[in-house]
Amino acid sequence: MPVSTAERFHVEVAGAYESVGDLARAIPLHETTLTDSERVFGPDHPTTQIIRSNLDKARTT
Repeated sequence: MPVSTAERFHVEVAGAYESVGDLARAIPLHETTLTDSERVFGPDHPTTQIIRSNLDKARTT
């Protein structure tokens, strides 16, 4: 199943917020996207793992 346009948009916006240091906005978007990805693809899907990694990175920045 391909990544939805909305999910891709959230990933891009979260990354943009993260790149300018706005983690207060980036982290909730990463969390929402991760929840959606786990529901749609499952926890072990490569897309879910990438999103989880992005969230972990934002949380440790």
